[in-house]
Amino acid sequence: MEQKTRRWILIGGALATTAIVGVAGAMLWSGGRTVVVADEPAKSAETPAQVASSFLTRAFSGPASAAVFTDAPAAATTALEATKAGMGTSAYQAAVATAPPPAADATTTELTAAVTWTMPSASTLKYEIKVPLVRADGAWKVHWTPALIHPQLTEGASLTYRKALAEGALLGRDGKPLLQGSIPDGLYKTITGTVGDVKGIDGWEVGITAGGAFTALDSKKAEGGEKITVTIDPARQAAAQAAVDALPQGAAIVAIEASTSEILAVAQNKALAGTNPFVGRYAPGSTMKIVTAAAVMNAGLVQSGTAVPCPATATIGTRRISNAGFGHESLPFHTAFALSCNTTFGDLGSKLDENALPAMAKRFGLGADWAIPGAETNTGKVPPASGDQEVENSFGQGNVVASPFGMALVAATVVSGKTPTPTLLRGKPSEANDVAAAPPAAVLQPLRAMMREVVTSGTAKQLAGIPGLAGKTGTAEAGGGTEHGWFVGYQNNVAFAVIVEKAGSSQSALNATAAFLKG
Repeated sequence: MEQKTRRWILIGGALATTAIVGVAGAMLWSGGRTVVVADEPAKSAETPAQVASSFLTRAFSGPASAAVFTDAPAAATTALEATKAGMGTSAYQAAVATAPPPAADATTTELTAAVTWTMPSASTLKYEIKVPLVRADGAWKVHWTPALIHPQLTEGASLTYRKALAEGALLGRDGKPLLQGSIPDGLYKTITGTVGDVKGIDGWEVGITAGGAFTALDSKKAEGGEKITVTIDPARQAAAQAAVDALPQGAAIVAIEASTSEILAVAQNKALAGTNPFVGRYAPGSTMKIVTAAAVMNAGLVQSGTAVPCPATATIGTRRISNAGFGHESLPFHTAFALSCNTTFGDLGSKLDENALPAMAKRFGLGADWAIPGAETNTGKVPPASGDQEVENSFGQGNVVASPFGMALVAATVVSGKTPTPTLLRGKPSEANDVAAAPPAAVLQPLRAMMREVVTSGTAKQLAGIPGLAGKTGTAEAGGGTEHGWFVGYQNNVAFAVIVEKAGSSQSALNATAAFLKG
């Protein structure tokens, strides 16, 4: 090859190389020469503004992907992740302010960005940050510093958003929040409907967390609500609910703290439909003998130790009365009560003034009326009566009716000796609409002993092993169907009433009582 030709090729090769580096284009070979076809200029490196925007756009949506735009990716990722967690669901936006480009030979520059956090409360936190950039190896990088998150942020710190909880709450007797499902749904709805939203309005605060310290940047104080204590005792309620849930028939238990008249438990099972223990009214059966015994003693017809007849059957007026398969020629009145002699009580009841039984019932809270915040109640009704009606009313049949709530008040009055003032929400007292004075003290002491005898040697003697228990059993006719079973009583300061629908006897009520008190 000639020297001239070789030189031409080398020069052509050099020319082709320069074109590739400096120009984005294509090389075409035409015979013995190289032709360079120009296309678009090669892209220059990203500008500082573009790098800053790329970093800020990804900062809290993908901290690791944002960190690659910095000169310290590991430290940036850690700090961004911490603030992302601290700010929770808060939304982040940042906009880089327009600025003239740096000089062609600049190696550092600084931009400004406006930051907005929109927090879960819908409030916003706004501030400006400085975004320093450095150029190395021809590429711009964000110079990492915690101040890129917030101007006051230091190494190891993070931004944090948190709620400031309002203090109002609906509490149980144990001071813990009263949860739906812990009491009957109907009662829970009535309570919450009465008190409304007691919680108040939560506030919030946003600030810097460093170590264990929190420095608020902005906040809104919580608007405190009302703390209302429901008198329901969680342990008593759970025991009562378990006791009635174990029964196939409709059943209910109401318990009251005798000394305060605070309602401790209101339980019913699913089989008790269409009513509730506060308003459901039933014939009280022989539990009415608590009131009748007080009335006849108060009238001077008998005293606790007075000998009375207790025939197996007796015709009183035109009404034929029978006991539950037993009879006695004579026995003390307190024993007639313990054994539940219908014939004894029918005879004594027929001798009362027609208003005596209703008046005494009201002194025990039965037939009385209260407006109780948080509950709709009906204690029952004991109307004036004479003749056969008065005879039947005296042992809890006839036209006498009582709710489990009403009979629990009767037991509470026996214990406390004072007019009950039933309460469900502390600080919101009941309003008495038709309430009488407490029963005479002279009848209460013997009545307590008589109710204790029912347990130790009478119709509830299967419960004799439960200390401090006193009460009265009852079996009530239910419109010609199977009789309802009752037990009304108290253990120390806890008064209660138990009813089991269509039980046939008081046996199921006694079993439920044992489960409730031992639970």
